[in-house]
Order: sequence, then structure tokens, then C-alpha cells
Amino acid sequence: MREPLRIGVLGAARTSEQSLIVYNPLPNSAHAPWNLAAVASGKHVLTEKPAASNAAEAVRVHEAVGGTGLVVLEGFHYRYHPQFARLAQIVSDEVVGEVERLDVTMAMPAPGDDDLRWSWPLSGGAMMDLGCYCVHVIRSVSGLQGAEPALVAAKATERAGRSQVDESFEAEFRLPTGVPAYAHVDMAAQAFEMTIRVTGSRGSVLFADFVHPQENDRLTITVDGRRHAEHLSRRSTYSYQLEAFVSAVRDGRPFPTTTADTIATMRLIDACYRDAGLLPRGTA
Repeated sequence: MREPLRIGVLGAARTSEQSLIVYNPLPNSAHAPWNLAAVASGKHVLTEKPAASNAAEAVRVHEAVGGTGLVVLEGFHYRYHPQFARLAQIVSDEVVGEVERLDVTMAMPAPGDDDLRWSWPLSGGAMMDLGCYCVHVIRSVSGLQGAEPALVAAKATERAGRSQVDESFEAEFRLPTGVPAYAHVDMAAQAFEMTIRVTGSRGSVLFADFVHPQENDRLTITVDGRRHAEHLSRRSTYSYQLEAFVSAVRDGRPFPTTTADTIATMRLIDACYRDAGLLPRGTA
């Protein structure tokens, strides 16, 4: 039996100096600095997302990791669930026809006014908390077409009394084929909604809750007017992600949410903020 990995948690009262890996659950503004510190100490890192406040920070982490053999995995856990792999297969195989539109929605009721997600110094905002998922999903689907998406336009609503901190966001992208993709982000909504909808020339596929498939893993597929649902796994996304992380650390197995992947995501998020007339996080 292999020796279990020793895990330290950044911010815990006592983090073992003997840990092989660290988990970084700190506020957004502390992700990149402490990821850099962990790498400098020779630790593998499972970091919460977004793994940096902006693209420049993401580049610094990527450069620090290069050549070390260390794993820094950004925690976009949905990406490791088999139900997302199934959605990607449906898109690639044109089960619902040629893709005509992609919509990714992340919405939730507003957290309290003292919540760190409303803090500019802590790199808060709806795009950073919820929207990073939308951007990452759009990038993941765009990758099936062989290239990164391009930002067309972005519009944000600021939180009342919180200058530069976005409460909601709407962003339009173009996939490599010219198909529009939309990020719908609302951190002050009436209810939770965390969906991916792909509309094709013959129908559509809807992932009911791509962040919590352990609660609802339903994929609703409509083709030529006929609808059916598929269920693959009610196991948590986090379980699949942790297994991928362990395999990367122990066996060097490739994984998708790398430091290079973080750079591409943060470049688009920075672009969204600028196009919406707001500052990227971590900038003055």
C-alpha cells in the first residue's frame, strides 16, 4: 500500500512542515502569493479558483512552477466530472447538430454585505467568484474547436456602495467557428442557477447543475423534438478532482486545469473587466 499523501491547509492554525502538498482555500487575493510561497517550499498545490487575481499574477506562478516537477492544479472541479465529459462528447459528435449558441449561467442570492466576495482588496466581485466558472466553461467548449474564444463585449453592474466591485456581469464571446457564447453572471439573483446550455441546429443539451452534480447530474438532450435525460454519476466533482490531483502528483498524469490554463482564463477575465469599464483585480 502506498504511503498516504500528507496535506497541509494554508491558513490553518497549524500546517505541517512535513506536508507534501498544500490546499489553498484563502481569499482570491491570497491565491497567487501563497501558491508562489508553496512552490518555493517545494510543495504541490491544489488551489481554489481563480488561482490568481489577474493574468500577470498567473504568469508569475506559471513561470515559478516551470521545471520544478511540482503540480499546481486550479480547482475548477466541474472539469473532472464524467457528466461534463459526456456533454463535451455530445458537442464534439454533433448529437444536437452544429453548435449555434452556448450559454453558461452562474447565479446565486447575494451574500451578506460583510462577505469577502464584495471586497476589492480581496479581489472580490461576481466575475471572480461565479464568472470565472462561466469563462472557464466557455474556454473548455471552445477548446473542442481547437482555439481560444474571443471576447466581443462585456457589461457589469457595480454593487451599491462598492466601487469597482461587480454584482452582475454579462459577457459575449465568439468561439473559433464564429458561434456566440454568453456568460450570465449574477451574485444578487433571486435563486441559484448553475447551468450549461448548448443549442445546436437539431436541438439542445442542458446540464442542470454542473457545479453540484451530486445533487442533480441531469443532462437533458433534445434532438429533432425528442427529449430524454441522461444520468452518469451523483458522485461529487471534488472526489473526481482529488483523484486527478493525486494521480498527477504520484504518477505524473496530465490534467487540464494547469497554470498555463489559468493564464488563459485570467486574460479573458481581465479583458471582461476592462471592456466593462472596471479595473482588473489586483490593479490600481
